[in-house]
Amino acid sequence: MSLTNSLKYCLYFFILSRPFSVNAQTDNSQAKLPYFTASLFSASTFKIDKSANDLNVSYPYGIELQYTKQLRDENSWQQNACYFNSGMGINYFNYNNALLGQSMAIFYVFEPQVKLGEKLKMIGSANLGLTFLSNPYNKNNNVTNSYYSLPISAYLAFGAGLEYPLNTNFQLSLLAKFIHISNGGTQEPNKGINMAALNARLSYNPIDNRLEKFTRKPEKLILKNRLDVGLYASNKNIAANDLTRYFIFGAMANYSKQVSSINALTGGIEIIADQVTQARLQRDQLNKSSMRVGLLLGHEFLFGKFSVNQQIGCYLFNDTKYFNTLYQRIGVSYYTNAHLSIGFSVLAHTTAPNFTDLRLTYYIRK
Repeated sequence: MSLTNSLKYCLYFFILSRPFSVNAQTDNSQAKLPYFTASLFSASTFKIDKSANDLNVSYPYGIELQYTKQLRDENSWQQNACYFNSGMGINYFNYNNALLGQSMAIFYVFEPQVKLGEKLKMIGSANLGLTFLSNPYNKNNNVTNSYYSLPISAYLAFGAGLEYPLNTNFQLSLLAKFIHISNGGTQEPNKGINMAALNARLSYNPIDNRLEKFTRKPEKLILKNRLDVGLYASNKNIAANDLTRYFIFGAMANYSKQVSSINALTGGIEIIADQVTQARLQRDQLNKSSMRVGLLLGHEFLFGKFSVNQQIGCYLFNDTKYFNTLYQRIGVSYYTNAHLSIGFSVLAHTTAPNFTDLRLTYYIRK
């Protein structure tokens, strides 16, 4: 495993293992009630990549355990208009397919909950972490697996469902989830694993699972805007059997305009110096520039010192035909008190991740 990959995994784990604050002003004295959750998965793989014609649909199954805490105080509810569960989870999947093998993931859990009546609740679910895979591509003894080539990849799951209490301590929930596993373009091949899953869960709260009903109070929210300027870097190979790795460097500027307690609109520009593309141009004997310049617009969720951002980009300059004009970025950043932030971001064209970068930025809030 390369040093760059090791640093990426360390950063992922650092972000996931930090105490996750829904709002930076949350008081430590607020009630955080524990939940223990066990669940079962029944899933089906599906293809996003049109070239993924070497795998029939398989039907994975899995189990999952979670430990979360729920903010129930009125101040948190007033700030977010819902209840939040956050914590850690671990799961195991058997893909019911010899090519894909098995996996075990560890991830952060983030779940907003809204009361629909006296008992019924609607819940959203988002998980971000790492998964450990049993059968990665290997040029010597496993050349058929084009879906993942590293033993460790990123794990992303999100979904929604309903929850109903059996009594004051136990509750049942049923969710529909989308699950994606990929290394973000760090190592080829990387078609990724995509699953649609049905998730049945049983949760236990040792105190009381009944939620108090609050009335929304008008409040004047102080909105803050932020300017980020930074640098980023990535490292990857060109093709499955190419052992040579190349660097990708970039510079970016991004402006974030906060529109609510946890939402902001963003816009920015980036310049990419791509040694991977330069190597492809030399291989294809093309006299083109490997430089790319992109304009970005999007949205970010603000969770205390963390931001989760998603943007649509459009290349203002792209001299090759290797990439589409439009692209997407998804990333996570952690903001320190010293006007610095660290994070990672994935750049993808349609369904294909191009690269995952580590980034360091200087920010100003006003």
